[in-house]
Amino acid sequence: MMNYKFKHFHAFTLAEVLITLAIIGIIAALTIPTLIVNYQKREFASRLSQTFGVLSNAVKMAQVEYGDVSTWSYQKNYGTTIAPGGNNSQYVKQYAEKYFLPYLKVAKNYGWIKIKDAGYSGYKSKDGRTYYNDNLEIYTVELNNGCTLFFGYNGGRTEVDGTTTKYITDPIIYIDVNGTTGPNILGRDFYMVQLSTSKNKLTTCGSGSNRNTMLEKCSKNPEGNIYDNLYCTVLVQIDGWKFADDYPW
Repeated sequence: MMNYKFKHFHAFTLAEVLITLAIIGIIAALTIPTLIVNYQKREFASRLSQTFGVLSNAVKMAQVEYGDVSTWSYQKNYGTTIAPGGNNSQYVKQYAEKYFLPYLKVAKNYGWIKIKDAGYSGYKSKDGRTYYNDNLEIYTVELNNGCTLFFGYNGGRTEVDGTTTKYITDPIIYIDVNGTTGPNILGRDFYMVQLSTSKNKLTTCGSGSNRNTMLEKCSKNPEGNIYDNLYCTVLVQIDGWKFADDYPW
């Protein structure tokens, strides 16, 4: 007759298993959102830095062919009244297609289009105010690196003899660092750069400004202007193309 010896193993009780799973769940709930945000910060900062560099190089290559920015043909429209209804599409098309697109790796060029027709939703400030809705018509280009460019002009109004006149200033380019994916928030995945005539190069919005001032404008502030969060671009640049610990994410 053979003798069998059985070893007795201590098993976890159902209560112990449930408690362990609950602890794991709590830890995951606390850490995963932080990990996601940190990943987004690294990814978004990298894409913004890369795209700014690509656009800056495009300007430099265009300068080799066409001379200084101050001599470029779009300058004939600088400071003049824009088309009736504010539609400056012909000016945008001119500078985008002549001075930028030939030097960029473009995945898709939508041209002048409502952003909703290209699959994009509207853009909001950090406090939730609408900056642009999805009916925005703008010159839209998707790059091979996954970023989207929206070409436009800075605009303003001046009053002469009681009559308000619209005018245009330097060309601007909005950068959506993750394309059609949200959250579509200024200073998070949506930034602005400007082709500066006076500086003869591409600059960030608010270049040369005090960091503390830019930090304040980049924050969630319902008292501020709707466009203040666009100054986040220069804040990221000041901090070495990364999101510093005090960046108002």
